[in-house]
Amino acid sequence: MRKILIDPNFAIEERDIKDFLGEFGPFNGQYIARYPSDWKKRLVKHVDELQLKPVNYQAILDRIRNEADLCSFPVAWQWEAENSWIKNAEIILDNHPNAIVVGDALDPTPFVNWIDALDEIRESRRRSWPFNSSISAYEDSCLPLLLNSPAAYLIDPHLDPFSNMVENLLRSLLSKAKGSSCYAFDLIIAPDSCGATNRPKNDPTRMTESEIETLFRRTYADVVPKDRTLRLHLVFKSKFGINGELDLHDRFFLTKHGSISFGRGYSFQRFEDQKTKLINAFVTDKAHHLQLKRTYIDGVARHAEGLPKVAGVAYPHRVSTLTIHPVT
Repeated sequence: MRKILIDPNFAIEERDIKDFLGEFGPFNGQYIARYPSDWKKRLVKHVDELQLKPVNYQAILDRIRNEADLCSFPVAWQWEAENSWIKNAEIILDNHPNAIVVGDALDPTPFVNWIDALDEIRESRRRSWPFNSSISAYEDSCLPLLLNSPAAYLIDPHLDPFSNMVENLLRSLLSKAKGSSCYAFDLIIAPDSCGATNRPKNDPTRMTESEIETLFRRTYADVVPKDRTLRLHLVFKSKFGINGELDLHDRFFLTKHGSISFGRGYSFQRFEDQKTKLINAFVTDKAHHLQLKRTYIDGVARHAEGLPKVAGVAYPHRVSTLTIHPVT
């Protein structure tokens, strides 16, 4: 996906800011680079210069405070305080020549203004895409959500936490989360997937909960960084099945702010000896995301709390949760 840089002074009127907030964020699957790191603070200062009516001014400030961070993601790009935004952006373009860059509202030169860039931005947006099932592609898709959220939930009934690929993925995600607001990683899986990678296809034996806990702690005890938590939620079915009971099937990357569906699952975790495969990925809309939060965050990750149930939501029969805190 093309990188997008926007000067915090891009807006010439209130409508521009509303269009911006409606164009980016978790439900559109498109984000701008948060450059510089105080981009939102600079935007608020710019709003002060627009001389809006008091009621409009307060309304747009509230939206910026609640939504602007979710429209952007942090980048580790160098910022030279003595240089203008234009000069800094030009340096960034050396490494990202295909980026879309929106300049200052009054004089965007050498870039484009917001109105002229809007069509190109909309054409570059992807709410669904073919996902090539590689760890790097998975991380690229999920990183903006990951870095903006207090917790991330990886949901896949076939995810084997003891495969080399999953261990590599988790190590990478935990490393990338350093310095961000994401303090917890939750894996929501079916217990039968544990150890399945190295188990013969027709082998009926399964790991016990005690065996899973022992191996999980042994594998990840030294992986979790300071001030982070890794949790494994095993979702068990009832013996005969109950109407309305949660039956893990689809695969999601979920946070409190948004989610991505990865249809058939992350094949890099299940087909390590095969060529990379294409599957379909898509950004979930607001209503779907709310349902996922109720099901997997409230119903599974917080199962032990016994929260009030919501009509129309599938809940698990039983959940066993294992938690790893960093070694001190």
